[in-house]
Amino acid sequence: MSMSMRGLLNALTGVWLLLWAGLATAAGPLFLWELRDAGGGLRAWLYGTIHVCDAACFPLPDEVRAALSTADSLALELDLSDPAVMQRLGEAALLPAGGRLQTQLPAALWPRLVLAATRMGLPAEAVQRLQPWMLSTLLTVRLADTVGFRTDQGVDLWLAGVAKASKKPLWALETVERQIAALSGGGDAAQLAALTEAVELIESGEARAYFQRMLAAWRAGDAAALDHLLREELSSEAMAPLFVEMLDRRNREMADTLIQHLGKGGRPFVAVGAGHFGGASGLLAELTGRGYRLRQVVAPAAGND
Repeated sequence: MSMSMRGLLNALTGVWLLLWAGLATAAGPLFLWELRDAGGGLRAWLYGTIHVCDAACFPLPDEVRAALSTADSLALELDLSDPAVMQRLGEAALLPAGGRLQTQLPAALWPRLVLAATRMGLPAEAVQRLQPWMLSTLLTVRLADTVGFRTDQGVDLWLAGVAKASKKPLWALETVERQIAALSGGGDAAQLAALTEAVELIESGEARAYFQRMLAAWRAGDAAALDHLLREELSSEAMAPLFVEMLDRRNREMADTLIQHLGKGGRPFVAVGAGHFGGASGLLAELTGRGYRLRQVVAPAAGND
């Protein structure tokens, strides 16, 4: 089957709809925060990334590139350039030998799913072999591609490439097994709801408008608005357990891992999907609740440097 690297990369979103960015050089609040301890000492930078993008995302803002250059390491959810990570994702994406997705779905959904997948360039036989979580991801990614956002211009991959080229240490906030567990978690009903909503977004023809709202929130550095879009405007109640796994629980765990790393010294640049930042259980709230101070970085308007 044609399970391409392009598709697999997008399984790592942490949240697959947090993908949208605007012009990288726009003035105003960025999706970048300074993390300081109780005494005011700068301990890290937190950057909300997008996993697919277009050419307008680059170059990244001067403030982002300066922070990355100053940091002594780069932390990502996972190192997407690691072949072993990609191999494991590819293995986990497939149903067990002999398994067919059609047997796991309501009869009425299957023809709609096949039609939506065909529109996105995924043949029915390939669809039959995929785990529901991977298919939801691939459909969303392919839909993103139809409005001009591609995996080969993902910010995470660019950051990893810069770090490796400059021999800056790169480390992961979680394991590939943990991310697979989150993407596939929440129970069968939540997974079915996620797959159904991916199909409905394709059917509706409203993807561009929804993504533009995502884009506006990202460009404004508005973590709260982005969190609202993810949890309220797109997601059904049935998806709530999946969001607990994909966002809430992972946010706590990534905060734990970051704090443990900070205890060893150093000043990392931490880049994770932008949907992990906002809300009562977001990374910003988690770290604030543990005594850290956060200051959002603002890009100056032209001529106000």
